[in-house]
Amino acid sequence: MRKVVLSLGVAFVAAGLSAEDLTLSAAASIVGGAPFFSDVRAFNTSYAGSLAVTARYHCFIPQPCTAGVPEVQFSLAPRESRAFDDMVAETFQAPNTAGGVEFEFSGGSDQLVVTSRLYSTAPEPTVGMFIPGLPNSEAHPTTVLTSIRNGGAGAGFRTNPGAYNREDSAVTVTFTIFDAGVQVGSPVTRTVSGHSGVQVSGIFTVAGAPDHDTANAVIVVSATGEVFSYAAVIDNNTTDPIFVRGAEDQSVLSLPAHRTVQVGQGGLLFVDAVSHNSATQIRVGDTVTWVWNGSMSHGVTSGTCTMGGYYEEGSCDADGVFSSGSHEGPFQYSHTFTQAETFQYFCAVHGASMRGRVVVSAP
Repeated sequence: MRKVVLSLGVAFVAAGLSAEDLTLSAAASIVGGAPFFSDVRAFNTSYAGSLAVTARYHCFIPQPCTAGVPEVQFSLAPRESRAFDDMVAETFQAPNTAGGVEFEFSGGSDQLVVTSRLYSTAPEPTVGMFIPGLPNSEAHPTTVLTSIRNGGAGAGFRTNPGAYNREDSAVTVTFTIFDAGVQVGSPVTRTVSGHSGVQVSGIFTVAGAPDHDTANAVIVVSATGEVFSYAAVIDNNTTDPIFVRGAEDQSVLSLPAHRTVQVGQGGLLFVDAVSHNSATQIRVGDTVTWVWNGSMSHGVTSGTCTMGGYYEEGSCDADGVFSSGSHEGPFQYSHTFTQAETFQYFCAVHGASMRGRVVVSAP
């Protein structure tokens, strides 16, 4: 039996398959504020031979998740195309779920073609995404997703990347965003069980960079096994998405990252976007940008302080490594760290009452 895997994840997914067979990504039947449905088509390319197909649904959204009919069998006559509208709900009787469908079939590796249209019906009916069947060679331990967007004019865009694990054993998958060669936010890591998948909705928010505005970022997907990766890039104005399939990428290297620290957020505080406290952990070559938006004056100055109170109370000594000067918001200041050590810093206006630190590790 040949196998085709149709991975089905909420709002767009990717899939896996075995040997030299195909993978078709994406199917879901979700009813709610953002409803999505998948119309699937299966086609027998042979002019002479019939095709026996077994389709198994592996549900992974939500968790736990159980299909009413986990397996169906059907046959395709020569040159026959079979339609499965809203396949997840109608064929597998699993409404409000998403997951993966694996197709096992008789015949040659090119005899079965499976495609899907994944679309939304609200707030207005959409064109949706056409999901092509993929050869097994498209599954890789490292892939890259291009045309990644976030934010922008009006309602802007959002991106939901995912991966499907076609193997029996679990794998670890890491999604890392890059924009203009600089890492955005922090890597997002998930464990994916065998014959299952994962989707990260709103990857920029999950990575700690919700306000990053870009129309040309990439996401590197690295895994401990071969997976099919994908991204759904959604126009928030129309809810129409585009489907991006993962392309094979080179092994991941340690590239410079960009970290954001909010200045004066919620009081006399430095708040790192990842740790959510005053400590920022990075590596040599990474850049930290301090951002303040309020009207109160602040400054970022490297050095140490003794315990003290407001303004003139306490004592702080600058060490000359970096200094922004004092500014009212909106303002931002960046510094790239080139050596591994811990750097203490304080507010040039509020002294010992407002302190932070950057812990820099070796690459």
